[in-house]
Amino acid sequence: MTSRLRSVGFFTELAPGWGLPLDGSIQDAVRPAGEPDEHLIVAYLRRGTGLWSEMSAGPDVLDPEAPHLTAIGSLYTDGTWLWREDLPYYLATYHLALPAAFVDHVREHGHAAPRVPEARLVEIATQDLGLDLGRPATP
Repeated sequence: MTSRLRSVGFFTELAPGWGLPLDGSIQDAVRPAGEPDEHLIVAYLRRGTGLWSEMSAGPDVLDPEAPHLTAIGSLYTDGTWLWREDLPYYLATYHLALPAAFVDHVREHGHAAPRVPEARLVEIATQDLGLDLGRPATP
């Protein structure tokens, strides 16, 4: 059995939260500067495997004057961690403090997001997120 999925970047101001544990307020995560390898962590997030795609848009919750962000409710994963489409934007723009366990995980993978097999994606969708994928029951 695969280990339980962990989430990152699900802040209280962002919706939808998918019922996942929240990381507190995004305002508390803002820092004046990021990790030395922040650009590589952002790239890792952008190269995650798409799990759920939404045609949604919403404001930058930290700067209402900024342009709207698209696909904010879409989800990405590396098979171990799950994040929202807008996390790379917020990390690059506001240098968010992310959990050390996640940052260590990214570094342990050499900043290269692994390919996630379809079976793991189905497991995440059905077991971790509780989605009904409409698959017929097997006898």
